[in-house]
Amino acid sequence: MKSITLKKLFLLHSWVGIVTAVLLFIIAFSGALAVLSRPELKIWANPELQTSQYVPSTQVSRLVNEYYKQVPSEFGENIHVYMPSGHNFYLLTLVYESHHGDENYSEEVAKVFQFHPDTLALVDTYYGPSKAFYAGKKTDAPTYIGEFHADLHLGRPIGLILTGFLGLTLLVSAVTGLFIHRKLIKELFTFRRGKGLEIAISDAHKVIGIWGSVFNVVIGFTGAFLGLATIILLPAAAFVSFGGDQDKLIETFTAIPETVVSHVKQPTKIDTILENAHSRYPDAIVRDVTIMAHNDANAQVYIRLLGGEAVASQLLHYQGNGEFVQSMSSFGDISGISIKVIELMFPLHFGNFSGIFVKLLWVLLGFSTALLPISGMMMWLAKRTRGSNPTLTLSAYARWNRFIIGSCGGLVLASFVLFPVQVILNYSVSGAAQNAYFGPIFFYSWLGWLLIGLLPMHYKNYFKLTLLLCGLVLSAVLPLNILFGHSNIINFNSGLVAVVDASFMLVGIVCIWCALKIKTSTKPYLEAQVP
Repeated sequence: MKSITLKKLFLLHSWVGIVTAVLLFIIAFSGALAVLSRPELKIWANPELQTSQYVPSTQVSRLVNEYYKQVPSEFGENIHVYMPSGHNFYLLTLVYESHHGDENYSEEVAKVFQFHPDTLALVDTYYGPSKAFYAGKKTDAPTYIGEFHADLHLGRPIGLILTGFLGLTLLVSAVTGLFIHRKLIKELFTFRRGKGLEIAISDAHKVIGIWGSVFNVVIGFTGAFLGLATIILLPAAAFVSFGGDQDKLIETFTAIPETVVSHVKQPTKIDTILENAHSRYPDAIVRDVTIMAHNDANAQVYIRLLGGEAVASQLLHYQGNGEFVQSMSSFGDISGISIKVIELMFPLHFGNFSGIFVKLLWVLLGFSTALLPISGMMMWLAKRTRGSNPTLTLSAYARWNRFIIGSCGGLVLASFVLFPVQVILNYSVSGAAQNAYFGPIFFYSWLGWLLIGLLPMHYKNYFKLTLLLCGLVLSAVLPLNILFGHSNIINFNSGLVAVVDASFMLVGIVCIWCALKIKTSTKPYLEAQVP
């Protein structure tokens, strides 16, 4: 009975991995890059953030009050201040919003003013529907990759459902893998060298899977939740608890309720409130500020903090007169262990807690997770070419290998191409006009490299060329940054930029070195031998 159960688990483990191998690689690899997308790579990608990310509280208060006088009174009931922290906007952004529209719009409408974070000079303005503003705000290469990880740029609900179910498949693969490999302690340290590529792949698959098992379970569970929460779990919760009324559910879990305007004038002490928040949590970053009923006796101010001693984001609530009310979660002042668990989903998934060391660990574990489904698929394919009655011909095996290299290696190459492109765009294209370039460059690079796999070449040569191009693309980032002069390693305007550029160069050199170590095969592709 035990052997039958293990056999069923092995079949489940194998087929889950085979069916979703390439998609799991795509999600895991893009997720590893997304860990550093905010704020590290976002700061690197936006020269405006490289000189200063801190705006004095007095200046924030001055700008809010100055431009408040320039908008109709209904726009002062909801004011959002987005700080240039590298987590969301790259400019200091003031959004004066009317939830009930105005004389020109019957929907939520906004008047927006954006300022350079260092000089505080007015850079851009916007007037129109709020949704259009948020949808059209400037993106960048790391943000584009992060958003691709979230929904594969397929949108809602398809993209989120797909990534959510891929999280579930990773969870199933991790759990079944632990049951299959019962000799955990022995296999933790088993890596046989000089035994051929097939043995090396098998050992690497087991070692990476066992060492990263806890991480894979956490990432699979949190990824499934984040992907499926708003599409499946939210409607289900609304149906069970609120008779299907999703708006009522959202209202219950919204930490910032509408404020009743008293029409009694009283200055909102924005600078005092910001200084109090900084003194309470000196190590945290202010991401954004929401001001309800500005300069009214009933004014309420909410400050969203990231980092510091808290794992999850915090929301500080103040009265407009500067009186501190409470600190709560993004879901509001709701108690219960379930809310605490939900709060941890995002930081656990992206490793944005306890500093850069945890983030780098998440990146390494994310790359290892990406290798798991691919190594498993390669083992499965190689197994079917062996024996007296192989079910896979050598030519089919070669085609499968080129497909894996084209789809997975093509994703890596397309992602890396965006980084030198970002440097060039910073020099030649300003603001949100950059948005039009990332999608075509990313997907056409990926598709082009996948189509090259249709050519009759040996898959080892294809893999070598992929590594070589990845290395050359990353190695080009530092010279381009030096050439175009945006806060580069020579003038030391930003230590972070120097570290990122040097890291790209190091990874690029490693890719080139690995490519040169691969022996080029002169055999025709149809005569490819299984290693």
